[in-house]
Amino acid sequence: MKITRTMTIETNEIQIGDRIEVGHYTATCQKLVGEGLALFLLDQYLDKAMQMNKKNTNAGGYDASDLRKELNSGKILDEFAPLELVPFKNGDLLRLPFYGELFGHDDWYNSGAVEPDDCEQWPLMKERANRIAERKGESYEWGWIQNIRQGSATYFCIVDSDGNAYYWGASHSFGVRPAFLIKLS
Repeated sequence: MKITRTMTIETNEIQIGDRIEVGHYTATCQKLVGEGLALFLLDQYLDKAMQMNKKNTNAGGYDASDLRKELNSGKILDEFAPLELVPFKNGDLLRLPFYGELFGHDDWYNSGAVEPDDCEQWPLMKERANRIAERKGESYEWGWIQNIRQGSATYFCIVDSDGNAYYWGASHSFGVRPAFLIKLS
């Protein structure tokens, strides 16, 4: 009989697939970044669904979005205390994943439908089940990612409840599953 056990251990050596507690959420290490940093992604969506923008537009992309501002506000960041978050290159402490990090550069991406990114697919995201998330034990739902849908004035890309790529209007409310960096000791 094969058995898989999950154990809790005390260590400073984080590996891809390791899980930590973040308030009442859990997060999984997706990637080791350079020397001494680990990139994590929440396993669940935040407690409330959010709009990318109050107005149904993708003008300015994720960088200019209402959601980006809200993610990096005190209220949401408080959930991540006492973790010492390390800022991304743009200064954000929390961000949405890019299309390439979740889906790689697949046929849909290569067709020009998705705003380009230079990201590699995270190893765990090669399994569709790892792209699926829920909120508060509810059924699986859809969630935002950073890229806009090319050729549209309103659409951003999303992950649907089956772990596939899709797109929807910016003023709809969907799940938010932030990524963040922590420094390894």
